[in-house]
Order: sequence, then C-alpha cells, then structure tokens
Amino acid sequence: QVPLLGVNFGKFGFLAEYELPELLVNLQQAVDGKLPTRQSLLLKVKVTRGDEVVERVVVNDVVLQRAPDKRMSHVFTYYDDALLADYFGDGMILSTPLGSTAYNLAAGGALLHPELEAVILTPLCPHTLSLRPLVVPAAGVLNLKVEGDDSLSLTMDGEGTTELQGGDSVEIREASTPLTLVAHPTRTYFDTLRLKFDWSKRTTVSRT
Repeated sequence: QVPLLGVNFGKFGFLAEYELPELLVNLQQAVDGKLPTRQSLLLKVKVTRGDEVVERVVVNDVVLQRAPDKRMSHVFTYYDDALLADYFGDGMILSTPLGSTAYNLAAGGALLHPELEAVILTPLCPHTLSLRPLVVPAAGVLNLKVEGDDSLSLTMDGEGTTELQGGDSVEIREASTPLTLVAHPTRTYFDTLRLKFDWSKRTTVSRT
C-alpha cells in the first residue's frame, strides 16, 4: 500500500491535492511519511459474456451508455440479488466517492465524501422522472444485466470502451484493498470544494 500523492499540472485537478509549488515545499515530508493520508474505496468490476470473463479495478466510475444510433436501453440492476431498478434511458453512471466530482456530478448526481464506503448510481436521461440518483452501501454486490437486443458501451475510468450485448452482465463490488492518498496537511475536503468549485459561493449581480 504505497500512498499516492496527486499533483495538479493541468487546469482543474480536483483529486490532485497539491499544486506544483506546494509539492516542492512538502516533498521531503511526503517521502518521510510525515504527511496525513486518507483511504478511499476502489471498485472491482467483472464483465461476463458466456464463458468469457474480464476483470478490472476502477478508481472513479463505470459508465454504461447507449450508442448514438440505438434506441433507449434497458439495464436491469440488482443489489445483493434484489431488483433495484430497470434503468431505461440513455444509460447510467456508477461512481465511487472519488469519482463523484466528475461525470456523476455533471449528470446531476450528488457529491460523496471521499471517505464514505458507498456507490452512487446516476441515470443518464432516464425515461421516467422518478428514477433519481441513488446511493447504496459499497458492502453489497451490484449486478447489471443487459437484456434482449440492447447494445451499450461500457467505459471504466474514461479509458477504452467495451461493447455490451444482450445476455452480458456486469458485477460491481468493493475491491479488497482501498486506495491510499496523501492528503493536504492544512486543507480539508470542504476547503477543496470551495477552492475548485466555488462551493456554496453566492454571486451577486449589480443592478447599476
């Protein structure tokens, strides 16, 4: 379990706790293990088609999405073998707390504190307005089943695409080992929300 230290070399970098100047100041402390750390869950994803099985560990999110030239898709979703919902629409996002600030947030999902052990399921353009984002404990097992002639693309952490067909299934559970990140010594998660997102900031417009 080697802690990861995120450094923002880009424009946004919500998950990167440190800017480059801060890294130069704190690097020796990080090497000496004197900086605080926090753990966030990872997901283990298993995709099954007949006898073929593909497994991968995911940090941020799993996205199922219909092809642009296809009709709305059905994804029957089970939690510990109990039917959770039929996600009928353009697809769905299953996000970890770390990934909740990305595609999940843009699609209307809630933010999850990075130390929560939970998964948020956020529908993409659902056919029914009653199907809203849902948070479930990560201790359970999620099973997604593609039915009939539906065809969807599966993307994990935004890298590569796997085509899912009717009869395929996707199992998602908490990985056995969490991700350990080097935290900022003086900045809290909520400070980062305010810094990166202008969280809770009120904007006033002059009437003059």
